[in-house]
Amino acid sequence: MRGFTHYISGLAAATFFGALVGDLRLGILIPVIAAAAAYFPDFVDFKFGKFLARRDYEIDPAPWDEKKHYAPKLVKISELSKENRYQFFAIEGTVEEILARGSGKVSYKVLREDGSEETVTESYNSIVFTLNDGTGKITVEAFGDDYEFFEEEFGKIEEGKEMLVFGYIDIDEDGSLKLVVSDAPHPQGIADTIAKAIEEAYSEGERIVKIHNIRLPGDVYRRFMVHLDPPKREVRVEMGPIVTPGGVAIGGDVPEYRKYGIAKVSVPFIKTYPKPTRIDSFSGPEIAFRKAEFKGKTVVKDRFLPWHHGFSHSLTMGVVIGLAVFAFFKLIGYEHATELALASMLGQWLHVFEDQLGFMGSNLLPPLTKDVVPGFKLGESGSGLTNFSTAWLMIAFMIWNFNRFTEPRAIPISDAKLLLLLAWPSIIGFGIAIAKSFKLRKEISELMDYYTNLEAFEEMEEVGGI
Repeated sequence: MRGFTHYISGLAAATFFGALVGDLRLGILIPVIAAAAAYFPDFVDFKFGKFLARRDYEIDPAPWDEKKHYAPKLVKISELSKENRYQFFAIEGTVEEILARGSGKVSYKVLREDGSEETVTESYNSIVFTLNDGTGKITVEAFGDDYEFFEEEFGKIEEGKEMLVFGYIDIDEDGSLKLVVSDAPHPQGIADTIAKAIEEAYSEGERIVKIHNIRLPGDVYRRFMVHLDPPKREVRVEMGPIVTPGGVAIGGDVPEYRKYGIAKVSVPFIKTYPKPTRIDSFSGPEIAFRKAEFKGKTVVKDRFLPWHHGFSHSLTMGVVIGLAVFAFFKLIGYEHATELALASMLGQWLHVFEDQLGFMGSNLLPPLTKDVVPGFKLGESGSGLTNFSTAWLMIAFMIWNFNRFTEPRAIPISDAKLLLLLAWPSIIGFGIAIAKSFKLRKEISELMDYYTNLEAFEEMEEVGGI
């Protein structure tokens, strides 16, 4: 659920205590502490947990320019190394020598929507030249759609021409670096690093990968998708279109020949969340790959945002918050410290329950429980329907409670009838969400059968497959 929904839930929790409602009527805002307690789990995770978490690999396909805070970063040739392979950069320099102009045919594999591969061959024009920026020189290569764009943007490329070139770094056949003209990094580097992390997790126990997003000039982002395909033992990364911060695609699709990166994985792994991971605006995600047992076999499991929904999102944490609130407000002499402590604990527990309606689940009772309990899959955290239904229900509770604790009552009808009248939009909303969840659960079940089909691994190994 969204933070606003949790905050409203904490306020609603406070109104279940007549003494706290009485304080609010007098203008005493201390009961709002319960709302802060309800928001506390996300505050801890996103303000501290994400920055303190260990990261074994940081995948930054397009480092930001330090001055402009977007990609591509303007670099000197002398700063580049083989470690930068597939990353997106810009270099400013002088065309020193035209090495080749030509045309030919290029073949590459593309993935169809059904997951099959197809080899495509097409004609291309190209240019290869050296660029010198005073700190060194690098071979620049442009071909296909990128060549057409390159010439359209800069005109005819001649020796002595000053220009700013952007593209991804690659390694030539002789081991030297080259810059391939493009408007995005190559996805192969992302796929290779994730595959390496999975393989290391199988032998070492755990690897945590941070994937940074790609921010471009104009406050837009290059979207890319990470697909984990356990039966094929593949990590596939698909470079997508340019999108707004709200996720709306505005074009800028990359050519098919540099759209996909595919890396094979030599160990079995399973995917616990059936959808691919999408990276565009906001901060990129973190994924933990952990060695685990599944159906009697050793595999690697993924865990999205490993620093999220841990102890902070447990019922145990609610008890800790309740004790801390009681101790502090008792110490300063607040008359209703006990009610406030109970409301704060209830608010935090509401946060845990509301998040449990989604996919990620939480570690509910640490230290008694060690791992997260899967969520009810009623809807994703950003679902407008479940957030609206929950927030409306909490506001209904607040009105209901204020009426209950008022004499004479402002709304003179029975408690049950009033609650039903106030809560019917939420009842309908949750009803729709539950109905939709049955279809979603069926789709997830089918996908999980595919993703967790370890027998497919064994069959492929027996016939000399992967």
